[in-house]
Amino acid sequence: MIALVVGVVSLYAAYQYYHLRKTPGDLKAYQSSAVIQVSLQATSKLSDPNYADYITATETLSDVLTTSGIFTAPAFDNAVIQQIQTDTHLIAQHYGANPDLGNLSAGAIGGAISATRDHNLVTLSVTWPTQAGAWAITNATSEVLAAHIDTYVSYINGQAATGSLAATATATAVGNSNGATSASITFPITTASIISPATDNGVIPGPSASKPTLLLVLVLVALVIGIALAFLVEYLDERIRSQEEVIQLLQLPIYGEIPRAPQPGQRVARR
Repeated sequence: MIALVVGVVSLYAAYQYYHLRKTPGDLKAYQSSAVIQVSLQATSKLSDPNYADYITATETLSDVLTTSGIFTAPAFDNAVIQQIQTDTHLIAQHYGANPDLGNLSAGAIGGAISATRDHNLVTLSVTWPTQAGAWAITNATSEVLAAHIDTYVSYINGQAATGSLAATATATAVGNSNGATSASITFPITTASIISPATDNGVIPGPSASKPTLLLVLVLVALVIGIALAFLVEYLDERIRSQEEVIQLLQLPIYGEIPRAPQPGQRVARR
């Protein structure tokens, strides 16, 4: 009974542990981080820039960047993938030729990127099953934001730029059949700069790092259950198996014993 229960559970635990070892990133993962600074582009049209407005705007932009789901947007993730392809020579310098980057899909990249902010400093963190992939995604994400953050985050100011940070752009509005008209729209241009580039990978526990311990506990529980079942079966078995059980049950001495009849073809052992 004990061997049966423990054996079945042990086989299940061994299969699950083998599956965990063969799946990259389950037991351990790699994390890389980078820091970027979100700011507004300076403009020569400002005669009296308001520093308080500047700080408020950049902190708001940083908050939008970290909380609005930009990193899970397919357009952003595809831009990161394209940047990784552009950075092939940089990745090779760090991790050699043909590095293991893992599954570079838009959905996987979006789920691997997280961000926190401290005022207008945004810390990007990437958790990935492979070392090269973690560094490559972190580096590409910071480069995409530094080059095109205004594509994903912008602060629009519909008023004229008087005493606040803003830049002037010209937008063309389509008119009637006679042609097009032009209108001036003022808005601050969002920029980002890399303060700290992608760091070397640190090893962190994977999402299934606690499962080996749980599997070991499962085997121990199976052992306890097997022992309990064995005692239960023995307790429910009312058959008499020895002289000691007869003496204990009847409280009488035993003066003789009739041996079992031999099987056909067997000789009776003499004592």
